[in-house]
Amino acid sequence: MVPEVNADLESFASRTPNGAAFWRLAAADFGLSADDRSVLQRTFHDSTELDKWLPSGKTYRQRAYGCYRLSVADMHFTPIDEPPPYMQSVEVNPLAGGIERRFKQIEPRHPATEPTRKIAAVVARSLVAAGVLSARRTPEVLVDAHYMAITAPGEPAPEGKHRDGLIAGSAHLIERRNLAKGTGISSIYDGAEPEVELASFQLRRPLDSYVFDDERVQHFTDEIRRRLPFVQAYRNVLLLGFRRCD
Repeated sequence: MVPEVNADLESFASRTPNGAAFWRLAAADFGLSADDRSVLQRTFHDSTELDKWLPSGKTYRQRAYGCYRLSVADMHFTPIDEPPPYMQSVEVNPLAGGIERRFKQIEPRHPATEPTRKIAAVVARSLVAAGVLSARRTPEVLVDAHYMAITAPGEPAPEGKHRDGLIAGSAHLIERRNLAKGTGISSIYDGAEPEVELASFQLRRPLDSYVFDDERVQHFTDEIRRRLPFVQAYRNVLLLGFRRCD
């Protein structure tokens, strides 16, 4: 069953015209309940583990991972019990490309699976409205869900300005605390001319989000830093990736 969401294709079409390369979404687009948001927040604190694929000595990132198969025609999501290893090319990820990576799994029965699927359904519908996904060209795709908890000081994108090697992706702020002003700025760049910045913004409120056509743009988020000393500081973001099935 397709999860209920507030937004439909018609409303997305008016905001994400066919051919859009990136766009912003906010909490009102997703229709999550207070319980949904609470489950997601707890997941980052209770169900992630240290990312062992960071460069040696780096300990600022905790993460977990879930995977779904999406039928674009009917927006049906199927959680995958045993997802294949996650792999990117060296070209798109010079730090960990070419390596079959496995992460702590958010299994289908985990409470975070349903709110994550609701978010992914909204993103998928907006991608269809923008012409990035279609039942004809991309009838089935894999959807990767990365639960990324970054402690300040830390780098959300240690690989620098990049693509992810996907059809499309999205980033969704779940929670942030005690971050210095002007840190954690996300930027979008023209894919053909990466020196051209198309937009720059900060995800500040829960479920502030952006969606991007990974084949047409690059993206980057700069370092997060602590605002007040001796107070816990972090930025927890759900990253979704839409990629072709093998």
